Amino acid sequence: MGYATVFVGLCLLCALASTEAQFNCSSQSKCSALIDYQAPNKTTLGAIKTLFGVKKFYNLLGANNLGISTPQNTTVAEKQTILIPFMCMCANGTGVSDNVPKYSVKAGDSLDHIARDIFSALTTYEEIARVNNIAAPAYIIQPGQHLWIPLPCSCDLVDGVKVVHYGHKVEKGSTLEIIARRYGTTENTLLRLNGMTNSSELLADQILDVPLQACSSSIKNESLDTSLLLSNGTYALTAYQCVKCKCDAANNFTLQCEPSQLNSTHWKVCPSTQCEDSSLVLGNTTGGSSTCELKTTCAYAGYNNSTIFTVLANSSTCPAPSPNNKAGSKMGLQILSWNFLFVTVHLVFLCLCLSQ
Repeated sequence: MGYATVFVGLCLLCALASTEAQFNCSSQSKCSALIDYQAPNKTTLGAIKTLFGVKKFYNLLGANNLGISTPQNTTVAEKQTILIPFMCMCANGTGVSDNVPKYSVKAGDSLDHIARDIFSALTTYEEIARVNNIAAPAYIIQPGQHLWIPLPCSCDLVDGVKVVHYGHKVEKGSTLEIIARRYGTTENTLLRLNGMTNSSELLADQILDVPLQACSSSIKNESLDTSLLLSNGTYALTAYQCVKCKCDAANNFTLQCEPSQLNSTHWKVCPSTQCEDSSLVLGNTTGGSSTCELKTTCAYAGYNNSTIFTVLANSSTCPAPSPNNKAGSKMGLQILSWNFLFVTVHLVFLCLCLSQ
């Protein structure tokens, strides 16, 4: 009877196995990443933070652009999508979450149940077994055992540019065209990143590597948060919780930072954020009130254990002329030139007629 049960269980595992999501990753450094999570039942933001081992609750709030005062007992509906922020590392050409989340096995758990039901099929039982050195084919786990749940991710540049890699769970009926348009990328980029040859290979519930454009910043390489990278519609607290930075496409994808007005987790009082040789403090701007003007901002440049760095940064509010507008202007000039020539010829002809 026991052997029959094990055999049936193994057959079910094989039948229910999900397609493993593997994101290419060859970077030598770690990075921030995002992934979709849909809770199987009604839960709370605090419970999701605990399940995924999110280090700070405000990291979860920032990834979902929720107010900083949002309480941990905020209800999350069944199947509601919540973005999970986590650190990513590269190993053997693929990206995986950096030893998080950690799950404590409960009585009656199986690897497939943990992967498919508890973690919304963001990984597979085979991948959990591999990173935790659990031998096949029995896949024996014990109550109280702590398992590393590997999440797919990447830190690679895309077309030479830093991006935030986002593990997007494909909705039923969605297409690559819809996804590309929604997240500001191209179908060809999605095909290339996900090892697909054509859009017909896209599957519902597939975890798709979607590169999100990140905001540029003035953060120094020597800063303790030099790896800070935010995508549109997200924010983060940094500099020991003294600074709040956000990314907004409406601001030309330039990182906007300001004093958080929160208590520091390191200093008794947050250090000064005034820009050197200026009356501007972090986040203050001069100029740029018109539709086309140069503006100067006291921008965030990072921090160390004693100082918050700031720098004066100049930017333009002038919209860049599009190639189509340039082409239209050129065409307009050509039309005017031909019209002028036509009128000139007729005037000369008229003058000749009158002189006779």
